[in-house]
Amino acid sequence: MTDRPRARPDLLVGAVAAASAATLVAAGLASVAGALRPWVSAVSLLAGLAAGAVAAVATPVDPVARGNRSWLDTMALVAFALVSIRQFGWLLFRRQGSLLTLLPYNYGDLPLHWTYVQHLARGAAFWPQNPILTGERLRYPLGTDLLTALPVQLGAALPVLLPVLGLAGAALAAFALRRWGGALAVAGFLFSGGLAGFQVLWTGSVEDYQSTVAWKNLYLALFVPQRGFLLALPAGLLLLWSFRRRLLRDEPGLAPWVEGLIWGTLPLVHLHTFAVVSLLGGLWAVVGGAPAARPAYRALLPSLAWALAPATWSVWQVTDGFRVASLVGWKPGWTIGTQNPLWFLLLNFGLFLPLAVAALVLAWAQRRREELLILVPALGLFSLLFVVRVAPWEWDNTKVLLWCYVLALPPIGSLVLARLSAVWRVAAVVGLLFSGAVSVAGAAVWRGPRLEVLNVSEYEAVCRELGSIGIEERVATAPTFNHPVALCGHPLVAGYPGHLWSHGLDAARVQKGLDGLLLGVPEWRGEARALDARWLFWGPREQAAYAASRRPWEAAGPPVASGPWGALYRVD
Repeated sequence: MTDRPRARPDLLVGAVAAASAATLVAAGLASVAGALRPWVSAVSLLAGLAAGAVAAVATPVDPVARGNRSWLDTMALVAFALVSIRQFGWLLFRRQGSLLTLLPYNYGDLPLHWTYVQHLARGAAFWPQNPILTGERLRYPLGTDLLTALPVQLGAALPVLLPVLGLAGAALAAFALRRWGGALAVAGFLFSGGLAGFQVLWTGSVEDYQSTVAWKNLYLALFVPQRGFLLALPAGLLLLWSFRRRLLRDEPGLAPWVEGLIWGTLPLVHLHTFAVVSLLGGLWAVVGGAPAARPAYRALLPSLAWALAPATWSVWQVTDGFRVASLVGWKPGWTIGTQNPLWFLLLNFGLFLPLAVAALVLAWAQRRREELLILVPALGLFSLLFVVRVAPWEWDNTKVLLWCYVLALPPIGSLVLARLSAVWRVAAVVGLLFSGAVSVAGAAVWRGPRLEVLNVSEYEAVCRELGSIGIEERVATAPTFNHPVALCGHPLVAGYPGHLWSHGLDAARVQKGLDGLLLGVPEWRGEARALDARWLFWGPREQAAYAASRRPWEAAGPPVASGPWGALYRVD
């Protein structure tokens, strides 16, 4: 008789459970306390560590899921690590007194996340009002920014923490992708693309050619800049992996409380991912189940019991009582416009769609139930997203198309690539991944414009002067994406119009009033009251945007503070 091997802690499950628990506890305690406070941050982080430690040892996991790493797995993970070190290691770096970012996709998104983190860490009322638009409650899955705010409130430096958490999220995503679909899922996500990158063969210039078409490289365009994916991607993949084992194979997966914890927290982190995972879980619970096994839905009920209350509360908060449903609408053709549809699909998606359709045909012919239950909803949802938009900016459909793509990769590997000879298999993989590989290589050697997130001396001076002002007091500024007032955590009357529009916020009335205030119309004080603006900031950005302003506030009295950065006036 031999002893059974001792189970090892599942570090991937533990880390994702820890992050989920810390986020959920912080949201709940901050709601009770009225704001994020140091004791809330400390308790939330400790609760997360405790939940993660228990989760790491509580779930029986098939050793095959974690062991037997092939050389292909190793190569894919090493490539993922190298690209992640380059992108997140240079997420923020200092040059000539400024903090810069390497990747153009970060240029607009990174300052917004910085604003959210600072606003929360400085003790904004919770659930917060929108810090980039007066009169609006924040309708945004703030989970990752909330999680980041916990150590920031306890003293961690945000410029250091952002890259560190990025690298941690990349590590979790890489191992979760491997667990979901092996080396093909890891490399397929990292090097996603179509045919645009093949231009390198006749131009000789290594660039992110995929950035010029609608279906961009997912790693660069979504995973790095849109920080919700740092937790949403590994969390969603773990849930799908567990659902697949329990509902389609009648095998053990995550413990119900762990599954419920991650599932229930997901709406706080990324609403699109929560919707896709819940759709697949519900479908598999109804029509899944291995032959002669108990009905699949019974296997999901314990997890659902754990997830239902936190998920319902989270969805309600993030959508402000389901108001975001109005953002969904018809958009036939997605971003095809006047382009030839067949050429659009081929240029954007390359070999992915032919391989996915081939996998679907083979799954149907061979009666491969599991693969059909993955491919049919994945490709069905993929098709639906060419008719329906999920946000005002139709490109945001890629946040769901990402999941359709990742879902289809394992069946493509098992049904199509596995049938090909070695030569044809290599050719198919190269055809699938070449364009994306050119993109990540081009992004690594980027020699584009100087992408300044903030000027350090200006930022520190503005934050110092704003330190005595209440964190809820709004400031009228020029609506730019990286204004130092916002980066210090203070709410603006109106932020960058592109952010407001893409979040589905109607800012026309506020923007008109802000323009009147900063131009110095005769009723400028009344405009300030109507906008709930207690302060007005006048600096280089305002001077450039409102050069014709009468600046009547200057005659009303001296500024509260001034310096090379500009001046701050009280206008209420």
